[in-house]
Amino acid sequence: MRTNILCSILLVATMAAQAANAQDDAAKVVAGERAQAFVVHLSHFTDDLHRAFMALKTADMLVGEKVTVTLYLDLEAVRLAERRQDLEVTWGSSPTTLGELYTRFTEKGGRVLICPHCAHGARIAPMGTRPHALIATEDELRTMWLEADKVIDY
Repeated sequence: MRTNILCSILLVATMAAQAANAQDDAAKVVAGERAQAFVVHLSHFTDDLHRAFMALKTADMLVGEKVTVTLYLDLEAVRLAERRQDLEVTWGSSPTTLGELYTRFTEKGGRVLICPHCAHGARIAPMGTRPHALIATEDELRTMWLEADKVIDY
């Protein structure tokens, strides 16, 4: 009988410990929620202004407290991050310029990464990029793609 009581106490203690651990784990997940990571991939610039505007509008709409957004530029889109390019262009009936969208997105904390191969091909050096735009390293690209929860392609 004494063995049965000890086994019962041990069983109850084990179940209580497991329940407490499960609650602790759930609390850590809720308290330590990481921000969702979005990558908005853009390959176009003046060759398709509609795509360029949609990518920046989407990125600007998503960036926020619980969401990190990286605008990844390759192919023709690397020109968007080039300091000497004129972004005072509009598309459709909206008076908002591409430059205004870029500024709003980056001031909210949006990150702009440029494909290093494409930047080299377009002769864009780090000193020639817009504020908040970086020519990515291989490590930055690897991290961006591996940590992305969602990728939106324009």
